Amino acid sequence: MDTHRLHRVLVGLAAFCCAAAAGAASYPAKPVTLVVPFGAGGITDLVARATGKALAQQLGQPVIIENKPGAGGNIAAEYLRHAQPDGYTLMFTTMGVVAVNPHTMKVPFDSFRDFTYVSSVASTPHVIAVNPSVPARTLADLVALAREKPESLSFGTAGVGSSPYQGMKIMEGSTRVTFLHVPFKSGAESVTSVVGNQVNLTFEATPVVMPFVKSGKLRALALANAERIPGAPDLPSTAELGYPDLVSGSISGVIGPAALPRDIVDTLNQAIQRALRDDQLKALLAGQGTATASSTPDEFRKAVAAEYDRWAQIMKTATLVKN
Repeated sequence: MDTHRLHRVLVGLAAFCCAAAAGAASYPAKPVTLVVPFGAGGITDLVARATGKALAQQLGQPVIIENKPGAGGNIAAEYLRHAQPDGYTLMFTTMGVVAVNPHTMKVPFDSFRDFTYVSSVASTPHVIAVNPSVPARTLADLVALAREKPESLSFGTAGVGSSPYQGMKIMEGSTRVTFLHVPFKSGAESVTSVVGNQVNLTFEATPVVMPFVKSGKLRALALANAERIPGAPDLPSTAELGYPDLVSGSISGVIGPAALPRDIVDTLNQAIQRALRDDQLKALLAGQGTATASSTPDEFRKAVAAEYDRWAQIMKTATLVKN
């Protein structure tokens, strides 16, 4: 290569590096879209919207919530997989989408090859609640009814990929009873179906269920948690009722498409960390029975991997047959 040609190549490379650095330094320069894999009104949507609002303040750009429900979250995940890795399209995921779906259905993505993990965000325990017409006033009553006639009691969720579905599978394994699954487009819709007595019970997140419990439209039997929470102090935990393995909740976080540049990941992670330290957001989530749970990108990826492996083991003995 002659001297002049080498010079032009070096100048071009320098210009490219400078442009890339300038682009990263200016991120974000426009609104960021945060895709939610379930319908409006469910726990994932509620936490995503609260987080998006706080995150927008940290980034200095609007964060637009875009609901893409369907196929247990797979539609949204597939959409994210094809998005440009520029930091302007992200997804507010649950463990169910990336750690459970691959073991319970055919998915159009690889949970680790196709996504970049940014940060976990929140954890919300589930409430086991029934329509008041169901003759069960305790968790033991519910288990006895289900054992007497398998699949006679129905439960609603936002689909196989939703965390309430996971919780019910844990409950079935823990109690050795089976229930009839009825999928809906969102967690909110599944809960209203129980309120309307089309479905017998729900295993949904505290902020979605407790308003109906307080109004008398649902009867709460237990909190699927190791201990009681301030948002529902009178509700016994499954652990104290003798079911220490029956612990379930909605763990959520932010991911991006594969090959998301590390500097953009770091910018987003730091912004999420700051947002989750905000007292107003913490109080808002705590009032809904949700705890903030930030992490490093690597910690979030490892947590998903651990849950992924856990569900591989669960599904070896699960009653559901993979599609």
